[in-house]
Amino acid sequence: MTLLGDPVPLSPQQEWLWESLRFMHPDEPGRTKSNVCLAYTLQGPVDADRLERALDTVRRRHDTLRTTFDEIGDTPRQEIQDPRDAHSLPFALVDLSGVPYQEQHRLCELIANGECDRVFDYVQGPLWHATLVRRTPREHVLVFSASHLMLDAPSVQVVIRHLAEAYEELPPPERQDQYRDFVWRARELPKDADKRLDYWRRALTPLPAPLAVPTDYPAAPPPVFLRETEPFTVQARTAELADLRGKAGVTPYLIHVAAYTAALAALCRARRIVVGSSLTRLELKADLNAVGHFADLVLLPVAVHPEHTLGEHLEHVRDTVLDVYDNLLPYPMIAEAIDPGFEARRPWPARALYHVWVRGSVLSTDLGPPERLGEAGVRPFSFAQETCYSIDLDADRYAHVYGQNAVPTLYVGPSGLEGEMTYNRAVFTQSSARRFIEVHRRNLERLLREPRTLIGEVRA
Repeated sequence: MTLLGDPVPLSPQQEWLWESLRFMHPDEPGRTKSNVCLAYTLQGPVDADRLERALDTVRRRHDTLRTTFDEIGDTPRQEIQDPRDAHSLPFALVDLSGVPYQEQHRLCELIANGECDRVFDYVQGPLWHATLVRRTPREHVLVFSASHLMLDAPSVQVVIRHLAEAYEELPPPERQDQYRDFVWRARELPKDADKRLDYWRRALTPLPAPLAVPTDYPAAPPPVFLRETEPFTVQARTAELADLRGKAGVTPYLIHVAAYTAALAALCRARRIVVGSSLTRLELKADLNAVGHFADLVLLPVAVHPEHTLGEHLEHVRDTVLDVYDNLLPYPMIAEAIDPGFEARRPWPARALYHVWVRGSVLSTDLGPPERLGEAGVRPFSFAQETCYSIDLDADRYAHVYGQNAVPTLYVGPSGLEGEMTYNRAVFTQSSARRFIEVHRRNLERLLREPRTLIGEVRA
């Protein structure tokens, strides 16, 4: 057990994210933008002073909200401030009540996007910020942003839930797990670590080469990464999805992984797609009310056989995921074991070992945001997150990174019948991105309705 004030190392979950921060900005990784930002509409009266006091209560409750770093280098360490010595509260009230109502939504989106782009100082802290936007006396928007190194999206939901409890002055549990306790559990290697490494050597040999993705503009190197998002809906009945989910171990997420890997195999003429994704390490999280960064990078090496049916491919994906879960290890440990040049080329982004990112709904339905904050109802405030940054890398050394910008990212919605695809507008036109969506959606609908369709019969 770490005492308050003792330096704490990064968890393995934080380490691979830190690698990416160092990679993107090697001179100032501690001032890199990598934030999680969620916003909520509060319909009803909100007392800003009472909300500020509740935020201070939540900050005192969670070590993560009082954490900074003692140095910014290859191996930063976390320092937890005593609640009595913490910084001034990172809270702002923005009053838009004098602005025409039809303009307020646009301004709220601008504020939310500004919070997404907030640059936190990892040494000075604090590493989170809350903004309350007043639209009318009975309607507000609460925007909460934090360094992704400190909080994942489900943890932000927990923070908002605890904020609502503190607003009502409800007492917290007498004892609770802190993130530093999770860190030490996560850093303890399993007894069969060598056996697990053997699995990864077999599964990821040979190392993934970039996919031969047909692009509209040169993918290596593109001058910028300009993120665009296209939503989509699957034309299927929930009963069809339920029938497929009735098979042991099958989830909407796995159904999408099976359909998308089949689509990419057809588009790129590939027989293996390595999927990168994230997994919340609940087995190491002793307290569901703890907050921090619990998301682990997982790699799913999926083989695609044209002679298999879509249903058989889904079973293969399911079995692959079960094998991966049985052999989980920290990403840096896997990379060091299978890539001889890993250490020499650090900082090395995690995406070096996968072709495409697929993410399921990361927001918790069991411990999500509250339904009310005092007298105000709580509902999500949706806003389009804009991302555009230049890419200035050694094209030879980081050719695989440029290749990653040429594979659209799939995000799976919570019901499994909706989602969105994010792509680089500097590489694809909108019509080409929609082609990716159409091939994926067609595979998905066939998987739900005609699982005996051969993968080789699916056309890109």
